[in-house]
Amino acid sequence: MTMTTATATATANLPLLKKGDSGDSVRFLEQLLSSIYWFSQKPNAPILITENVKFDGVYDEQCQQIVKEFQVNYNSTFPAPAPNIAVDGEVGEQTWKALGDAIFRYTYL
Repeated sequence: MTMTTATATATANLPLLKKGDSGDSVRFLEQLLSSIYWFSQKPNAPILITENVKFDGVYDEQCQQIVKEFQVNYNSTFPAPAPNIAVDGEVGEQTWKALGDAIFRYTYL
């Protein structure tokens, strides 16, 4: 299994998250967003999101805005061959992949 196939399989099993959702999956999303913010504090690293991530497990207006911010900044910071993801404030398969890609880039590049 290639890394691309493994990533596609893993992200296909993650839930679609949107405003109004709550629970462990949202808390995991918040942890990813917070990690991306802190990784961006390295010198010369692109800042993809604000520091205002709350850990409450609720996909509220603020969470939706932070996801949109991530989506816009990901598209402009990591152009092709990275996927151009929809800026809709929802976390579906493409945004899950982009979150993983951002963590990978910050950790290994």
